[in-house]
Amino acid sequence: MCIFTQNFQSSILFFQTKTNMKRTALFSLILFLVTIIYSSCREDVYADWKLQNEQWYQKHKNDSGFVQTSSGLCYKVIHQGYQRKPNSSSYIIATYKGKLIDGSTFDSGTEAYLGKVSGLVPGFQEGLKKMNGGGYYIFYIPSKIGYDTVSTNAAIPPHSNLIFEVELIDSY
Repeated sequence: MCIFTQNFQSSILFFQTKTNMKRTALFSLILFLVTIIYSSCREDVYADWKLQNEQWYQKHKNDSGFVQTSSGLCYKVIHQGYQRKPNSSSYIIATYKGKLIDGSTFDSGTEAYLGKVSGLVPGFQEGLKKMNGGGYYIFYIPSKIGYDTVSTNAAIPPHSNLIFEVELIDSY
């Protein structure tokens, strides 16, 4: 094979490799931009919901009979109860209904075993520790002490305030 042919073949391979690298780089750039655009659109999907939840909380945090704690939890005592209060290591049995600000129910249970207090969202933990067994409370849990931006329940969008009606049946 002559030197000209070898150099020509080497040049073609180099050109093809450079072209493939450019294509790969361009494809990666386009994929990256699409991902960023999609991510920003997903955040915008919840921007209105976040604003609605913030406005709802500002409007309802001072509802008649509600007490607001330093964390932002708002609770109303419907019935005080008379049994012992749970602590972080207590196991809970309760009847409850969890709703979003639009009134949709995302969870409920009757005399349900909820596990350890320490395994629940921070706002629910705080509220339960204020209750006596046999008590019935309503909680407004702002997003920051609820699930915030990440929920384990598909029915709870990011930035959701949680509204709970809770009857503490027992703690042990």
